[in-house]
Amino acid sequence: EGEMWAHDTEAHLERTRARLARFGVDLRDDATRGRCLVAAKDFKRGDLVLASAPFGLPVPFVQGGGPGRCAGCFRDASDEAWEDGGARSPETCAGCGVAWFCSERCKACAIAGGHASECAALRAFKKKHPGADAGSVSAEFGALSALYRQCAKAYPEAAEPADEALPYLVPTLGDKADYGARRNESKAEVCDFTGEDDVEWARTQIASARAVGLIPKSVTDAAARAEISRSRVNDFFIQRWTGGDPEPIAAAVFPLGALLNHSCAPTCVASYRLETRRNTTDDVSTTDGPTWIQEFRCAVSELRLGDELTHAYVDAGDWTNHRRAALLDRYGFVCNCARCPKDEHGAPFDPPKPIPRRGDSDADAQTRTPPEKREDSAETALSARRAFCRESNWAALAMPNDKRAQVTIEIASKLLHDAERAEEVSNERELAEKAAGLLRGISVNAVPENPENPYALGAAAPFPTTSMRARALAMASNMAMFESDFEAALRLGEELVACLVEAYGTKWHAKIAYELFKLASVAGDGLGDAARAAAKFREALEIGEVALGGDAWMCRKAREYLEGTSSS
Repeated sequence: EGEMWAHDTEAHLERTRARLARFGVDLRDDATRGRCLVAAKDFKRGDLVLASAPFGLPVPFVQGGGPGRCAGCFRDASDEAWEDGGARSPETCAGCGVAWFCSERCKACAIAGGHASECAALRAFKKKHPGADAGSVSAEFGALSALYRQCAKAYPEAAEPADEALPYLVPTLGDKADYGARRNESKAEVCDFTGEDDVEWARTQIASARAVGLIPKSVTDAAARAEISRSRVNDFFIQRWTGGDPEPIAAAVFPLGALLNHSCAPTCVASYRLETRRNTTDDVSTTDGPTWIQEFRCAVSELRLGDELTHAYVDAGDWTNHRRAALLDRYGFVCNCARCPKDEHGAPFDPPKPIPRRGDSDADAQTRTPPEKREDSAETALSARRAFCRESNWAALAMPNDKRAQVTIEIASKLLHDAERAEEVSNERELAEKAAGLLRGISVNAVPENPENPYALGAAAPFPTTSMRARALAMASNMAMFESDFEAALRLGEELVACLVEAYGTKWHAKIAYELFKLASVAGDGLGDAARAAAKFREALEIGEVALGGDAWMCRKAREYLEGTSSS
């Protein structure tokens, strides 16, 4: 393990820059931003700026029982589109009885990617949990597979990866080692666990992985925990959308994609595409199976030579305090981008405070503090964090003289809470519409701008009333669809789209494309209004080709509809 992270970062920097050059991208070290990607040429909106494969085989999320997801391509058994033109031969692994493959090609891919070793460990795991069904065993085992694939499985590495013939870059062990080595060289701490439950979870997972032989004795608990921390910072969720809500299907490490820094006003958007074409080279250090490719496209009108490439690590449409707290907890930094509030010196205004770890007796700072004081410190920090993230707290800071607005936000927050837990469709819709109505009455234009109070400035975008209203409108519109009240669903949905554009500060976002696609279906299938449906499909397609890629399911369906209406 120690040798794995012995890494010449400067030599690797030059190799990486040469590989990135074919995309028109450069890698630089910045005094304030750290290592970052910049444009080495001009890009316009929709241009592909980077495409790369994952490091190793991703770990699928398995939901429910039955065959679940293919262990090679991670698609569900009910998916309508399959690799190799739709041909498939479903098969459950004869060894463990848990892993499921949609084709012989995916089976070979999964076995080479880690299942060969995990199969025996799965059998041992099942013996220790004899009453568990296949679905729950697979779900519980996912974290153990991630540990094995990231810190125990050996991956081949060539000095120069043979990916020149591929339309994407293939990461090597050196790319992943580069991340770990740079973290060790930097002053920034690796994001660690906050809270006793997280610490205990890590210990349990490591112990379970050892018990079934997935982590060798040569890898210490400290090294395994460091790998978990790195993965929490560095992993991506591969998502797909085939109607309904976007669905994460696997977790994966994309070391090259991780070179992009965060911004709440990102210049790029990430999407995922299943590459099913066979590799044309024999020495590529990945399996010759279906591969989920991560792609970044330019999301602004233009990127000039030297501009930084960024994407949002968290939901950029959320309120600034929620975003900053999430970024600090998971990634270990306080955002200071153009959409986050700053003081007169340009430093983060009223930044969130870190929550101290609890229950970790291995930490020197903790062992010097009596347990009861550690608990008090953690509870105090948690209480402060809850106040920091409370929307009504923003109203008190931004509009200190408007008590009505403060009370209104508190009432709307309670209505949203109750709506999310309502069991009846009609009750959820009623509560959500009430919340939306209350929030609609709070005009952000009524917030007096005060240079000494950044919470009252547009830089703290969006105001929490915007993201709260978007949640309310999404629930109300969806429930109206369930009740077949299509006129209301369309009206509420159109207001939701406008609200999301305000929240993100742009329309070029996948969530906005999804909502427009749903509204097109409401207009066409629900109301029989072909003209309105076509207009919504065109707008969804325009945004989707940038935010999702032209091969995405939504874009294909939108094109099919528009081509069908134009030919009829």
